[in-house]
Amino acid sequence: MKLISLITPGANLDELASLASSNDVLLLRQDAVYLALQATLPFPGRILALESDVSWRNITLPAAIHAISDAEWVTLSVAATQCLLWS
Repeated sequence: MKLISLITPGANLDELASLASSNDVLLLRQDAVYLALQATLPFPGRILALESDVSWRNITLPAAIHAISDAEWVTLSVAATQCLLWS
C-alpha cells in the first residue's frame, strides 16, 4: 500500500489516479482538503483527510472521505510500503 499525500488542490488527479491502485490511500492535507467538496474524486483507493486541516478550514467531509488524526497518520505512514508527496 502506498500512502500518497496531496497538499495542493491544483494537482493533476487524473494522472495520479492512473498511477495508483485500489490498495493505495490518498491523504488530503493542507489546501487539498478542499477537493473533498467535489462530487467525485478520480482515485481508485481509499481517500482520507487530515482532521486538523479539515477542522481549520471548517469543511464538512462527505461520507466517502474519512478524517484521521495526526496519530493515525503516523500509524498509516509506518504501515505503508511507500509514502509519496504528490504535487
